[in-house]
Amino acid sequence: LEANRPDSARRLWEKLPSNYSSVWIRYSAVLLEFVSWKILEEEGSSEESTKELLTQAIRSNVFCAYYMAFNETFHQVMEYTDEVEDAEDGTLEQAIEYCNSEQMGSWLGTEGAVEWVRSIIIKTLNSKEEDPEGGLMRSDLEWETKLETLESDFEKTRSSDRDIEENGGRGDDGEEDEVDLQMFAGMVRTSMEMLADAGEFRL
Repeated sequence: LEANRPDSARRLWEKLPSNYSSVWIRYSAVLLEFVSWKILEEEGSSEESTKELLTQAIRSNVFCAYYMAFNETFHQVMEYTDEVEDAEDGTLEQAIEYCNSEQMGSWLGTEGAVEWVRSIIIKTLNSKEEDPEGGLMRSDLEWETKLETLESDFEKTRSSDRDIEENGGRGDDGEEDEVDLQMFAGMVRTSMEMLADAGEFRL
């Protein structure tokens, strides 16, 4: 995408397995397809194909979808985001890194892109029926359980490192955790509560 080679980018993501969870690939693919469908009106691109890519992106990292769609609220709350670098795929940290990168600028600079993602999220959250054809479902937008799982894994790793250090070893190669996941998780919860209180998830 940075090299302005959209066809090469498209061939890349088409080869990826369905469980590939890098937001850099998944969400950038959505943006490229959105531009192809909505702005350039290219043959072969449609809202259906764009929504299919968005579904894959959300299933790979739901935090990125909310952060992007409601970026104004998240940016009011989130702090220390510049401390996140080279985050692992599928994590909250990677969503934070992506949504504070130049890629977010590309989303915001593409007319209607963020608004479209937000509309899909809101419609899905308020839908009474699940898509029988494998499309986006309300369960795909469930974020609290996923966040709790990440927090639990983080705490287990930190506890294990402390045990190793207490026994004279070097936890995590002797380095301190660069990012406090629990701090960011608290900020995400605050952002989501603000959005819910403001009625942002209602039609």
